[in-house]
Amino acid sequence: MKFFFTLTIALSCFSAISQQANDCIDAIVVCGNSNISSNATGFGTQELDGENACLHYEENSLWLSLTIGTGGNLAFNIIPNSTDLVVDYDFYVFGPNNDCGNLDDPIRCNTTNPLKASLNYNETGLRDSETNFSGGPAELGNGYVSSIPAKAGEHYYILIDRPVGTGGFILEWTGTAGFLPSPDVTEPNDIEVCASPTNTMIDLTKDEASITTSTTANILYFTTYNEAFDSTNAITDPTQFTFNGTKNTIYARVTNPNGCFEIVDFNVGVTLFDAPPNLEYTTCDEDGGGQADFSINDISTDAENAISNSSAYGLTLHPNETAAIANTGQITGTVFTSASTTIYARVNATSNSSCYITYPISLTVNSSSFPTSVDLIQCDIDQDNSLDGITQINLSQSFPNLDPTSITYYETDADRTANNPILSPNIYINTTPFNTTIYYKIANSDCDSLGEIAIEVKPTTVSLNTISPVMACADNPEDEFPESTFDLESIRQNTYAGMDVAFYESLEDASLEQNPLDGNYRTTSTFLYTRLETNNQCNSVEEIEFIVNNLPEITLEDNYEVCADGEPLLINAPDGFDGYSWLKIENGIPLEISSVQQVTITEPGNYSLEVEIQYQNNNQTASCINYADFLVTPSAPVIIENIDIEQFSNSSTVEVEISGDSVYEYSLDGMTYQDEPRFDNIEAGFYTVFVRDKNGCGTSQKDISVIGFPKFFTPNGDGANDTWQITGSSTSIDNQTINIYDRYGKLIKQISSNSIGWDGSLNGQPLPSSDYWFRITLTDGKEYKGHFSLKR
Repeated sequence: MKFFFTLTIALSCFSAISQQANDCIDAIVVCGNSNISSNATGFGTQELDGENACLHYEENSLWLSLTIGTGGNLAFNIIPNSTDLVVDYDFYVFGPNNDCGNLDDPIRCNTTNPLKASLNYNETGLRDSETNFSGGPAELGNGYVSSIPAKAGEHYYILIDRPVGTGGFILEWTGTAGFLPSPDVTEPNDIEVCASPTNTMIDLTKDEASITTSTTANILYFTTYNEAFDSTNAITDPTQFTFNGTKNTIYARVTNPNGCFEIVDFNVGVTLFDAPPNLEYTTCDEDGGGQADFSINDISTDAENAISNSSAYGLTLHPNETAAIANTGQITGTVFTSASTTIYARVNATSNSSCYITYPISLTVNSSSFPTSVDLIQCDIDQDNSLDGITQINLSQSFPNLDPTSITYYETDADRTANNPILSPNIYINTTPFNTTIYYKIANSDCDSLGEIAIEVKPTTVSLNTISPVMACADNPEDEFPESTFDLESIRQNTYAGMDVAFYESLEDASLEQNPLDGNYRTTSTFLYTRLETNNQCNSVEEIEFIVNNLPEITLEDNYEVCADGEPLLINAPDGFDGYSWLKIENGIPLEISSVQQVTITEPGNYSLEVEIQYQNNNQTASCINYADFLVTPSAPVIIENIDIEQFSNSSTVEVEISGDSVYEYSLDGMTYQDEPRFDNIEAGFYTVFVRDKNGCGTSQKDISVIGFPKFFTPNGDGANDTWQITGSSTSIDNQTINIYDRYGKLIKQISSNSIGWDGSLNGQPLPSSDYWFRITLTDGKEYKGHFSLKR
């Protein structure tokens, strides 16, 4: 900030000043020989007549009033802000001791135009080297006229006018004459509003005593320099100035009784603080004491780094908000030991320590959720020696709900410090019998937890539970090693209700509490072990025997037939079972029809046989039941529909076609039966076909003949094979003609199928030994042919 008389603000603001000093009566009082920086814009009342020596009128004018305090030459330079020769400033000096109502002609004036006068500058004024009292107009003069010898007490008016061009000017006082003194002023301090909202009332006069020591000076306050210079629009009540929240420059006009004044300025601004950072610190309570150490250096560094202009602000830390506000109890040192709490930072402006903000800093001590001391009671159930207090221990059972990878165990505290862990904590064997202490460290994202595990090893004798054996029936009677499923949850509820119990397949698993069994357990006959605990501490271990009993094996047909009109069906169940139950299934509902080994069935339908075997063990009885389903269908008498005979063959066949729903067997002699309806290699002759129901529901029969012929004959009169004829005659070949041909196809004989046959002669003459052919057409239209040999 500075105090000054000159006008230095933007040219656009000068219009207000010029309007206020456009007339003589409004002339600006000049004191203290300070330079003037101003502008001339417009004019008020036209106070120049065309009769003055410089022959001009006001265009853009500014009036100054000055009183000589010390005699000497009055001289000055008017220097336009722009060096452009188009800008033309003129001036007129009136006096001495004229008043505005009676100015008379100016005693000095200059209206030289720089361009028209071919000057290389556009400055003008009074100086001692000149002799002319006037210059101009236009091309006349050089811009300067003679200085004025002024006496103390004389008063003068100076009119500055700009007829051509734009822009302000600077007026330099270059003479020896001195003006009335300006007030003695001192630059005041700025007023800082401490982080205050808008529309705050500020007392602008609070530092007024530092501006001037004069008791006769008058001080007015303005919001612009222009208004302060012209003494217009003064702040009505400077003790209740409304601060708008943004930086303001206030101008104080200090005026002596002689009318001389000085203007000083100061700023009214707000002390702005950066947004408080969100500082949170977390550390661990490793020893369980509830407190931990926090680094004050780190906290201070982080808080200071959050201040964008740290040199303008101071920072202190306090244990609570009250202390921070009062600026007491500052936290010092490098370490702050505390439980979880909130401390407060105080940030104050270095220029005004009473201007500050406070904000919280969270300190959190993460206390371990795990106890520092844990008890673990382990049952000694080693198979070698369960009384020596040495056994396998699964250390992870100390924290059964914790991820085993997050905890590390150590045999001594020194091992924990040196990070020398137990390598296999799930199968740890204690070296100190009965009682020992193990050390642990639990790692997590917040902090590690440290503690001890006090282990007690109880000598334990494994006893057989009184519910043994638990018996069940095999699921499949055909398994080489029968298996069944045991409901362990049911055993838990019925035998160990309200107890903490787990099932294991081996003593080692029970000791280490690994591979527990639950739910439905499928097994062959075996032993399981139950570990009984209270609050994860081993109380005892028991043994339970599980026995899988074989199911009865039933051999029974899948299907039976009962005669529709005949004897009832008798079925005998296999021997060797303790109980039998024959069931008929009606609409999906089984109904018992017999409870003895043999059953009589008279109706077709769906049936089932259940058989029972009873097992005795340790005064306990268990029954295993198996069943077999079978179907009984009705069997009606068989009907022979057709018999297909392949005739005139070296290997004749007979195939029987029937209708019926039962199971049948076939015979050609009524004694020997077969399951197949086809008979092969049947010699020619007469037969009776028998079809018999295997279930004893009747037999059907039918006579047939198989037609054949001899492969040779010997007509030598010995009574054996003397003629050749068709054999196995039947109605199909009765009285049919048989044509006989020689090897060349010549018909040599016709005989009837009912005759004695052919004797091997033709027209009474015997034919030679040779092969001969025959052909016969049966009554059903089938034609057969073949060949045979005549041997002599």
